[in-house]
Amino acid sequence: MTEITNTKNAMLLIEQYGWGTLGTHDPTIVKEENDYYMFSTDTAVNNSPTKGIQIRKSKDLVHWEYVGTALNNIPNEALKWSKARGLWAPDVIKYNGVYYMYYSASTFGSTVSCIGLAKATHLQGPWQDEGIVVKTDPSIATHNAIDANVVKDKEENYWLCYGSFFGGIHLVRLNMETGFPEKENDYGKLIARRPQAVEGAIEGAFIYYHEATDFYYLFASYDSLSDSYNIRVARSKNITGPYIDKNGKNMIDTEGAPHSIGVKLVGSYQFKNDIAWIAPGHNSIFADNQKLYMVHHVRVEAFSPYHYAYIRELFWLENGWPVVSPEHYQRTNEHTYSANDLLGEWEWIAFDEDTNLKESKIVNVRDTDLHVIQAIANNQFQHMVEDFQFVVFPCMDWKQNKKTIGFSGLTREGRAIFGKRV
Repeated sequence: MTEITNTKNAMLLIEQYGWGTLGTHDPTIVKEENDYYMFSTDTAVNNSPTKGIQIRKSKDLVHWEYVGTALNNIPNEALKWSKARGLWAPDVIKYNGVYYMYYSASTFGSTVSCIGLAKATHLQGPWQDEGIVVKTDPSIATHNAIDANVVKDKEENYWLCYGSFFGGIHLVRLNMETGFPEKENDYGKLIARRPQAVEGAIEGAFIYYHEATDFYYLFASYDSLSDSYNIRVARSKNITGPYIDKNGKNMIDTEGAPHSIGVKLVGSYQFKNDIAWIAPGHNSIFADNQKLYMVHHVRVEAFSPYHYAYIRELFWLENGWPVVSPEHYQRTNEHTYSANDLLGEWEWIAFDEDTNLKESKIVNVRDTDLHVIQAIANNQFQHMVEDFQFVVFPCMDWKQNKKTIGFSGLTREGRAIFGKRV
């Protein structure tokens, strides 16, 4: 089939799913009372460009309705500085009863950029712009003020994590009474970067503090958003780093092989006769009802203008590292699994360092295989020969329109493998 045919078929299938997220890019989710709100980059809705940060609304984290933009246009100060044609990559938090929305204004390939702030008492607004928080251009900085993520550390201090290809990811302390950096003209500390051999390709960073492990986890997207995006993670005991991956490599290391640093959780992949999910990236993490979710955008073809929000459950392995579901979220009943539940035929995807599309393979787990599989915690298992730790969970097989069992885990070397029962 041609690329156009593949795209059309994928879009028709997703339309049947009813997700309602066509056009979503760089998404983040916030809950207000019983409603979920998804904020995302200005792209196009119904073939019309938006200006002011897109908002979608949902009752179930699956089906979303577009409700408009947070702002009526690009704020004058941000427009004057950046010449942006739309706003990018919002992050929204609540502080002392007020919602703070950090947005980026820039143009593709430029470091003449800024991160602005708007405030509201309700997620649907009205939003009041508060001006530019951080700005860059080649005359004042060597990095790029885009892709904001606001993080609260365990001492309840607030930080702005931001940056991109140009100069890497930085972290600066905030004064949340104003929403601006504590120190004027402070750009903060470098916490992640990549070498110029890959054009410094890192962006869309998000930090999550996991209380059970007492680690801060830095998620970031590597490579090109058009075709090779993939989501990596490393962790640190301190919010300011250093952020180290499962193999002991530092996220600011530019001497090692550029695709060997960071635990790769998900890249482009395709299950048999299913949609090819291309370039998943720019994620955020969302907690709700004692569950964690990763939301990111994904394409259905390389370089396609058609992209969607994709929401996955996120799980923690006994070894303290996160993994994600292979399927888009759908509410399922909780279940406790034993090793016998692993018997049968499974379709699985294995990720490695390269950015090529990973196609699924089939494995049949038999009674004779169970002697090398050991239960180590609730719904968690260890394959003793392969030294592969994984979690098992109920999930939705969207293509087959049925509920099934999924698994997701990491090898000793930090290679992610996930899949589902056929």
